[in-house]
Amino acid sequence: MVDVEFIRKKHLIEGWSIRKLSRQLQLSRQAIRKALQETELPRYQLTKPRPSPVMDPFREIILGWLAADMHAPPKQRHTAKRIFSRLGEEYQFAGGEATVRRYVARLREKPPEVF
Repeated sequence: MVDVEFIRKKHLIEGWSIRKLSRQLQLSRQAIRKALQETELPRYQLTKPRPSPVMDPFREIILGWLAADMHAPPKQRHTAKRIFSRLGEEYQFAGGEATVRRYVARLREKPPEVF
């Protein structure tokens, strides 16, 4: 498969025409045009989220704790480490701390404010 970056470089920098690219790379002209119109490189996207058998039963519990923390003072809020230890004490959580940290970090991500 021909790289989109290669097609863009040959066309924009070296001045190759779409027809010449089509002949040299043995691709259709429509495929060349499509590669030139794309602004971002294609990325792999999952069709459905990966199952997480260890974390799935505890997701609602963690969401509840974090929702309650929104009204608590900053010093009294749950950290990912505290959530992990509390899950182990109260619910016999068998997963790892890194799993909990990753999940909590994903929940706490906020898009940047736009002014």
